[in-house]
Amino acid sequence: MTKNGQGVVTDVNRREKLTEALDVLSGMTGETSSERITEIARAALAVSEDCVEAWLVLAQQAADSPEAMRAHLESAVEAGDRLFAERKERLRGKFGALPEAQSYMQARFILGQALWDGGLHAQALEVLHTTLELHEADPQGVRYVLLKAMLDDKLYVDADNLLAQYPAEQSTVILYGRLLTNFVLHGDGLLARSAFLAARKYNPFVLDYLLGLRNVPQKIPTHGQPGDDAEAVRYALVFGETWDKVPGALDFVRTQKRIRLEKDVRKKR
Repeated sequence: MTKNGQGVVTDVNRREKLTEALDVLSGMTGETSSERITEIARAALAVSEDCVEAWLVLAQQAADSPEAMRAHLESAVEAGDRLFAERKERLRGKFGALPEAQSYMQARFILGQALWDGGLHAQALEVLHTTLELHEADPQGVRYVLLKAMLDDKLYVDADNLLAQYPAEQSTVILYGRLLTNFVLHGDGLLARSAFLAARKYNPFVLDYLLGLRNVPQKIPTHGQPGDDAEAVRYALVFGETWDKVPGALDFVRTQKRIRLEKDVRKKR
């Protein structure tokens, strides 16, 4: 049981008000007018400020104003914090699997990205890290955004700890992230070379884009399969500058690529 300025509010009353707010929000189905959509979202919030979905709608409508969008996202997260306060710790690690928590988790993810884009890196890292802790299975892919943020902020030990949570994951982002992190932390040694072999085996196309041997196409592919060329293009677009800023990283990759090619040629003879 909680209190507000009007008196005592039970959890039952809170849920009833939220249901009513969601009913109000459903009225925007088919609406195309931004003004009308905003009006409906605000009407839903007038019923219940805990309506995460309404705050997300306002954030979307404010996409042209980063500050306003971020403020709405922060309100969405605060609403979710209130709604799920009693369950978050008990369900930490699998919290995001709750159907009713999907919008809240989405709000946290988008807020983390918005904070990063706004230069508020410490806050972004905290939001993303906590979001990942809430749902370790991470269907949203928070770990990939968090890894990118850590690498760009040169938090290589933190990135290494993050990667250690996914020792068996076979994905381009994780494998090439492990390669870069191992090179930074341990130099040209066994760890980095082993990571190179694993990354190259999973998606060899990434190397040519990172090294400038192939140009990223003007038309960016929107679909692809794990380990294919389309995925390599998307990885290079997102992580290319991250690699460029690490002294010696591309030279290491270039040398290892040449060594492996020479070994492959000798095997065929």
